[in-house]
Amino acid sequence: MQDTYRCRFTPTAPLIDGRLEDPVWKDAAEVKFYLPVSHEQPQSLTIGRLLWDEQHLYVGIKADDKDVWSYFTERDSTTCFEDVLEIFLKPLADQESYYNFEINAIGTVYDAFNLKRGAGGEDHHRWSRWNCEGLRVATGLKGTLNKPEDEDKYWTLEAAIPFASLPTLQRRPPQAGERWRFHLSRYDYSVYLKEGVELSSSARFTSTTGSFFHRWEEWPELEFVR
Repeated sequence: MQDTYRCRFTPTAPLIDGRLEDPVWKDAAEVKFYLPVSHEQPQSLTIGRLLWDEQHLYVGIKADDKDVWSYFTERDSTTCFEDVLEIFLKPLADQESYYNFEINAIGTVYDAFNLKRGAGGEDHHRWSRWNCEGLRVATGLKGTLNKPEDEDKYWTLEAAIPFASLPTLQRRPPQAGERWRFHLSRYDYSVYLKEGVELSSSARFTSTTGSFFHRWEEWPELEFVR
């Protein structure tokens, strides 16, 4: 049984500035990240939070990181080859389509509307031609970007995803009690990690393909509550 995350309605939208200092974030429960399959605590700790209102799903993530780096600046670059935080959403249980958003440490966005897993090619470029109109993201950093010789502290992400821009919703917001599948994930590449890279996720993957984050059958549920 997968966990269910209760996403609280917020009457006050957080400011999307990458700082995660808005008081409303304190009303959001934590989303913890785990290593795929083993479910152990990652070396690089990551905590997410989600909120919603009638217009947006809000996502805030703090990622501890001693070696923060990112260079890609063009939208829909292969951001998963750099330090990146990811948001996966699957609103409809009776359709295979889902969305994924990947944002690197300097705020470069890869966004995709995947109609069918596996039908978009190896790099998913077919689906990334879709852009989420009105998407807002911001990142913050405690440390120095792209300097592996010193130790950083963490980086942060805030995102506002407009419901009206998600085609499967037909321009309507979710209703209280509605449930989606979702997960948050992370690629951390670091000179301070034994293997040089660590993958972590809020989904408790159990399959032998646990590092394949597009396996929506094992994502937890997201319940919209007021």
